[in-house]
Amino acid sequence: MTDAMKAIEMGEEEKMEVVQHDEALYKAVETEAGVWKMGKMPVDPHQGFKAKEIQLFSFARPHMRAFHYAWCSFFVAFTCWFAFAPLMPVVRPALGMNLKQVFAVNIASVASTITTRFIVGPLCDKVGPKRCQTFLLAWITVFVLLGASVTTVWGLGLIRFMIGFGGATFVVTQFWSSQMFAAEIVGVANATTAGWGNLGGGVTQMLMVGVYSFMLNVVKVGKNDSWRLSFIVPAFIASVVAVGMWFSSDDSPRGDLNHLYAAGVLQRKTAKDSMKVGFSNINSWLLGVQYACCFGVELHVNNIAATYFAIGEGFHVGVVDAGLIASLFGWMNVFARSSGGFFSDYGNKVAGMRGRMWAHTICLFFEGLFLIVFSRMKTLPGAIPCLVVFSFFVQASEGTSFAIVPYVEPAALGGVCAVVGAWGNIGAVAWGLLFLFGFTGNLGNGFATLGCIIIASAFITFCIKLDGHSHMTGTLYRPASTYTKA
Repeated sequence: MTDAMKAIEMGEEEKMEVVQHDEALYKAVETEAGVWKMGKMPVDPHQGFKAKEIQLFSFARPHMRAFHYAWCSFFVAFTCWFAFAPLMPVVRPALGMNLKQVFAVNIASVASTITTRFIVGPLCDKVGPKRCQTFLLAWITVFVLLGASVTTVWGLGLIRFMIGFGGATFVVTQFWSSQMFAAEIVGVANATTAGWGNLGGGVTQMLMVGVYSFMLNVVKVGKNDSWRLSFIVPAFIASVVAVGMWFSSDDSPRGDLNHLYAAGVLQRKTAKDSMKVGFSNINSWLLGVQYACCFGVELHVNNIAATYFAIGEGFHVGVVDAGLIASLFGWMNVFARSSGGFFSDYGNKVAGMRGRMWAHTICLFFEGLFLIVFSRMKTLPGAIPCLVVFSFFVQASEGTSFAIVPYVEPAALGGVCAVVGAWGNIGAVAWGLLFLFGFTGNLGNGFATLGCIIIASAFITFCIKLDGHSHMTGTLYRPASTYTKA
């Protein structure tokens, strides 16, 4: 790249090739104090010039611009994904739906994401996160707009199924931030981008009931037209973010992956190879099961929370108030998932990977415990505080999950992100089916059962053993496997 990049482990011929393409790549320089920087961002040349700190109020390319687009793109995708949820108390009678049909439509909205997440992760290795994310936002924008036209339960199920493909933006978000930030802070970076993205689940509860109320009371277009016109707002926001991201962001610290592959700076990876390596590691699947018990639970609660409070006999709230209460669950993402990343990074500083795993286990355990407590609350003064504490540990567990993910197969990160991320949606489908066939008559008992499952999942951590890292009962010193092109 430049003379300042002599610390990269590459031969002289490779250096000369990079210099020829230098005008299209970001430059790193070494200061007199021996600190490597890209602009004002300290970077580590031994980790591909990943950032060593998060400058939260900076939008400088490439690191912080990618950071903000990573969470923002997932945020608007999440808002579109669950735009129907807070309006279901209105949509349900308009389409003549019963409670079982509500659960079935909710399942459709998260089921489609499973396959997409498996595919998108390896594609990030092949074509880069920016292209994948832009396509997903464009897709979700179209189908959210079409959501305004549904007239039947089947039509609603199909539209929500198609919108659900956009949920794969999460995998891209985690891949993107893992590409940009060094191992010392990747836990906080991943947790923050994902957590602020998940915040869309809380904002959409308030946004959609707010837009609906505006259409109904200010524009005065009628109840049926009000909820339909409300979908214009999230679709417009998603389209704006997609355009901005396409023209003003980067895949990696040194630029877009396609250019880096062409310049010979990086070895081109295929989606097939990334998938093979990431999917064949048992730790990907173990973490995936645990992720089903945190992110899968979050998706399920986002879908059902407003309805739970609206129909609960002891709560006595209407559509708007139920949506506002349900939004508290999502609003905890402002700091809760980042807190999980912080706990994990601190644990890593104190006890290495074993510290990360203990942080993960403890967060999952308390998530399950407080969900059980929440399920027993029959009045708002008891239910709301329990919902908030339960929400904190749900999202903290998500943060501790993806603080471990970058260590599973570092050279096939897309494949690992795909497996773990997809399991979040597998969990959402499983919990939806659990409630559909077992607890439509008593949602509280369903939450209690789910809490017990989550507690059991916490102990799966004892089975996770990453090569070259400490684990819950010892240390494996075998060198971690490396990515090789087939």
